Amino acid sequence: MADTVYFNVAPNFDLHMFAGQLAEKYRMEGFNVSVADFSNAVVITFDKNTGGINMLLGLGQGIKATCMVAEGVLSINFSDADWTGKIIGLCVGWFICFIPFITAIIGCVKQSQLPKNIGNDAMMIASQMNQQFNGPGPQGPGPQGPNPGGTY
Repeated sequence: MADTVYFNVAPNFDLHMFAGQLAEKYRMEGFNVSVADFSNAVVITFDKNTGGINMLLGLGQGIKATCMVAEGVLSINFSDADWTGKIIGLCVGWFICFIPFITAIIGCVKQSQLPKNIGNDAMMIASQMNQQFNGPGPQGPGPQGPNPGGTY
């Protein structure tokens, strides 16, 4: 399952700074995050609880996001999602014990929402960065009352 999201960004958008901020946000949420820089792309790998008993229970989450900027568009392609633990948990739960079946379903829901959550967070970070690069938007007249600077 590969999903791709696109965002319009400023011409001077800093992809490496964006990747660093996104990686730090997910590190703070308990993910192991690795960032690989290439000349015109950044590959970010997100993993959480992917080993040991969590694999058997299907509770691990993992995905790879490839980020690129071309002609003012940030594209994030999600790939290599961690579905192995969920499949194992569903099989073990179906044939042996019901508990891994339930935890694997919970893991499936979390894994399926991971690209959407990362995409939403990426959009927030990208929009904040665009505001920093472009400055505040056009300012209209402020609250000045019915007759600003005049006499009553």
